[in-house]
Amino acid sequence: MIYFASCKVPYDPQVKSSNSHYLVAEGYLNANGETNIKLSRTRNITWGDTATYINETHASLMIEDNQNNVYPLQEISDGNYTGNYFLNSSNKYRLHIITSDQKEYYSDFVDCKISPAIDELGWKFINGGVQVYLNTHDPNNKTKYYRWSYTETWEFHSQYFSDIKYNPVDTTVVARPVPVVVCYRQGNGTSILLGSSAKLVQDVIHEAPILYLPEHDKRIGVLYSTLVTQFALDSNAYNYLSAMKSNTEQVGSIFDPQPNQTKGNIHSVSDTTETVIGYIGCGTKEQKRIFISNSEMPPGWNLPPDCIEFVVPNNKDSIYKWYSGNSLVPYLKNMGPAGALLGFFSATGTCVDCTLTGTPVKPTFWP
Repeated sequence: MIYFASCKVPYDPQVKSSNSHYLVAEGYLNANGETNIKLSRTRNITWGDTATYINETHASLMIEDNQNNVYPLQEISDGNYTGNYFLNSSNKYRLHIITSDQKEYYSDFVDCKISPAIDELGWKFINGGVQVYLNTHDPNNKTKYYRWSYTETWEFHSQYFSDIKYNPVDTTVVARPVPVVVCYRQGNGTSILLGSSAKLVQDVIHEAPILYLPEHDKRIGVLYSTLVTQFALDSNAYNYLSAMKSNTEQVGSIFDPQPNQTKGNIHSVSDTTETVIGYIGCGTKEQKRIFISNSEMPPGWNLPPDCIEFVVPNNKDSIYKWYSGNSLVPYLKNMGPAGALLGFFSATGTCVDCTLTGTPVKPTFWP
């Protein structure tokens, strides 16, 4: 064993570096409402890399159809472009991009695909957790290829109700004017969710898995909701996204498929050999929302809170030590005999103040 262990040597492969920052266009031309396009650039990954997106800002984006109609998009934040239009589904559409350095790109003209309605958005218990699934069908047998995305929202509560807070101006504890016990959070799915009925006689999608919430997941601690959006794809878009899914979600072991380079439908006007990443499709969207309540979960779903509690003495040094760096947050006065204020019951921040990880603003769609 010592002999074989001594034969091991580190393997440090030489990786070819590249200074290319390829243009990346993500989005879908929505024929029945708001279109959102994200422009960014690729970058090299290095050890200890913590950089975020390289956003492609100050570009001009337009939706164009084969009847010479133009629908401009506006940049609402760095690299994010949007416009709200209702497009004629009988026309073909493409995306026209002019970057800030005046380079032009066009996506190919594509048909406008009409998405059928979502028949059902449901859930069931699987392996102790909650599986959200979707059913849909096209009675005209024309869709065949589908993609889904989702936005999830959940309500959560602080473990303790707090009517006091620390005032850093004079290192005192004062009354809290606004409750911080009920908050909300939101997140977007990051997986590429695809479905196809191309090999079936009928255009039916049955219980397509959308997302899985494992047992004891805190997102169903009070009330959880997810809004699912359905897109109709053509076969080229489906194949492109399938390859992207394989490259990004199914790599890491010797049994996974090898990464492959799949070309999208976006091209540079000045350099036909330039690599541009992305596939721009067009069609209508369909949406459906579901709510899941904690009352529908089995007993013991919510685990005991991991909250550290202390009683902080009522003196300035202790108050400053424990509250100035947000190590603890006060939630209740500790009163002694004859109404004397001895100190403050306190706990770690997230156990007292839900606004540290969420917003107290109730969503408009929330019951």
